[in-house]
Amino acid sequence: MKTPCELVVGKILPSLRASVVKELSKKHGMKQSEIARKLGITQASVSQYLSSTRAGDPRLVERLPKILTYAEEISNRIVAGENKDQWYSVLCIACEDIREDDEFCKMHKIAANVGGCKICGKR
Repeated sequence: MKTPCELVVGKILPSLRASVVKELSKKHGMKQSEIARKLGITQASVSQYLSSTRAGDPRLVERLPKILTYAEEISNRIVAGENKDQWYSVLCIACEDIREDDEFCKMHKIAANVGGCKICGKR
């Protein structure tokens, strides 16, 4: 059985990270090396996120558009000069908010293979 946290770590956060990378590159014109430094990841990871060869199921973002909303907020905070300690808090807020989404609940029930799960309080 997969817990909601496992689903967040395995699917949501990678898609969120990929979306942040794309925002920083395309909307804010940041170079890959700068994105890597700001996010604490390798330049190769940034390249893979941008080419969609790493962590980014476009259907997931379609099902949970909040991912894009939070990616935009995080990228704007990074561009504004906030350090990780400041913008990391958005990740916790995003996690809580997305876990309360009906679509996430449906995804969790499928991933966990349970019909009567009441972890999120939804049926």
